Amino acid sequence: MAVKHFSVDYKTINEHGTFSAGDTITGRVTLEASKETSLQSLFIKAKGKAEVKWTENEGQNPVAYSGKKKYFSLQILLQEGKGDGSEIISPGRHVYPFTFQIPAKEMPSSYMGKWGKITYYLKAKLIRTLWLIDRAKTEFTYLSKTNMIIPGLREPQHGSKILFFASGDISLDIHIETMGYLSGEAIKILVEIHNNSTRTVTPNFYLCEEQSFFAKHKRNIYTNDIIKERGDPVTASTRQTVTKVLTIPPQLPVSLLDCSILKLEYRLKVTLDVPTAKDPEVKLPLVILLDKSIAAEERQQEYSWSK
Repeated sequence: MAVKHFSVDYKTINEHGTFSAGDTITGRVTLEASKETSLQSLFIKAKGKAEVKWTENEGQNPVAYSGKKKYFSLQILLQEGKGDGSEIISPGRHVYPFTFQIPAKEMPSSYMGKWGKITYYLKAKLIRTLWLIDRAKTEFTYLSKTNMIIPGLREPQHGSKILFFASGDISLDIHIETMGYLSGEAIKILVEIHNNSTRTVTPNFYLCEEQSFFAKHKRNIYTNDIIKERGDPVTASTRQTVTKVLTIPPQLPVSLLDCSILKLEYRLKVTLDVPTAKDPEVKLPLVILLDKSIAAEERQQEYSWSK
């Protein structure tokens, strides 16, 4: 094999290994040849894109849905041959440095979901002949620092539900201080339960994620309970007010609301287990925000190489 090794890597600029709009990526393409080999061209691309893909059964036939959204595509020609195969790479190790500047525009953060992803990557291609092509690829993490404009983001949230029986009724009221939270932050939930029935009920508390994927005027939704905690029972003919605290996991991805084909949203859900009846539930929207203090600490400085 004439090319023993072909890779692309880059230098990180902060301890989290992330890049944002306007940042510069400095890297290198490394090629190791065991013998002389011809070269037509060698180039490196930097790309950012979102893509979704899933399959649904419609009747007896599976139908595939897919969509793509390109955010940027940049290319640097590192070495070009003469087209006649006369450009020769000598045996040994060859290193080709490169530098890209990420476009200074709004783009969503890197994300991997159930049926879609948002990726940013570097891809090198070595064309030796029409049939001999070597490729190398590495992803980098993009972090959006765009301030999301969301109505009611800092306003208190409230929801309620009433369930009627022949023997009485059960009401559930929940309050939280705001819609927007940071990863690792605690959600303080004020719960009022009026159990005017003959049954004992038990509250359950959930932090839920909702991933939405869009293609061909179709929407596919994946939901998942990130946290589930059970409260204390509320006996018949009693009224109880409790405070419950759910802590958002520190590594939870921020809400993704700025991609046209993929969204990541969060909900707080409170339900009541009611024997022999449909459980009432209340859902409130949550927005997980980027911690600006962490983002501000991510000054550009040279760290280790990343592949």
